Amino acid sequence: MERRLWIGLLTGLFVGLLMTGLASAQQFGGNKTINDSETTNVSVTVNSNTMVDINPASFTWTGVDPGGVGDNDTESNNYYALQVENIGSHNITHVWFNATYPTSNPFGVGNADNTDSGNYIALSNSTSNSFQFINRVEYNATTPLVYLRDPEGALPPDNSRFVYGRIHNASNEYFWMINKSATGFCNGTATLYIGNTSHHKTQTGTSDFETGDVESFTLTIHPDDVDWGYTDIDAGPFSGYCAAISSDCSQIFLSRWNADRPFDACSNSVYAWNADLASTDPLTPGESFYMKIKAHVPYGIYEGASGTGHITAIVNTL
Repeated sequence: MERRLWIGLLTGLFVGLLMTGLASAQQFGGNKTINDSETTNVSVTVNSNTMVDINPASFTWTGVDPGGVGDNDTESNNYYALQVENIGSHNITHVWFNATYPTSNPFGVGNADNTDSGNYIALSNSTSNSFQFINRVEYNATTPLVYLRDPEGALPPDNSRFVYGRIHNASNEYFWMINKSATGFCNGTATLYIGNTSHHKTQTGTSDFETGDVESFTLTIHPDDVDWGYTDIDAGPFSGYCAAISSDCSQIFLSRWNADRPFDACSNSVYAWNADLASTDPLTPGESFYMKIKAHVPYGIYEGASGTGHITAIVNTL
């Protein structure tokens, strides 16, 4: 992962540094014989720049097994967190993140060409160990899963009525389904189903979506982009996430730390730093905070180096 820097310009900030003989200013001297002295004023006006820096510049996890979690033990420099610093001259109101992701299904292709390491990354704030994805993408299953039963009782699922796949979270995989709307789309009037019990090497997990332990969520068309349906997930293993589904039913995203569209319609997509909260002040120039980081590598991903991904810290000031 390489460093990303987001820089914007604002107006209206003036900082004056005035060095005079006043009592409030600090000067050296006073211990030598002085015959004469003269003082000149020095003033500096600092431009209003909103700038952010994230460090370290890269993370590299090695030797992570399929279904494993890359942490500071497998990170080449033992890094466990990324630092976000306000290196500009203006207070920052919001900080959020954006992660790269594969543009096509990386599973079942026999190479690492479609992989993107950004899709593995989960972050936690500094006060907890609740690691959640920035914006993980999942694609529909291309091979019928013959042991899954859809909400209408068909085994395997009726692909004229439902699309389905897995949410990969390291060694745990959760099956999901979406019933297409009457017009065949997956935004408004569609329902997202997520099984509560994970599938892994020793258990099938929730596979019966007709009578099994399943959570369901009604999708809403994004108010500013009809290409997306969304819902806040408020129950089950992914409670606290925003789910965004492309209207053509080809992609499902889970987001916690990305406040960009289409996740901006959800209340569950949150800022990593939010000065709108009564308990949080703006991130002032020279101030920083950190987010813990891990890489959740799924089962079934091709061996060797996955594609280099990027995490971008994005800020604004209001």
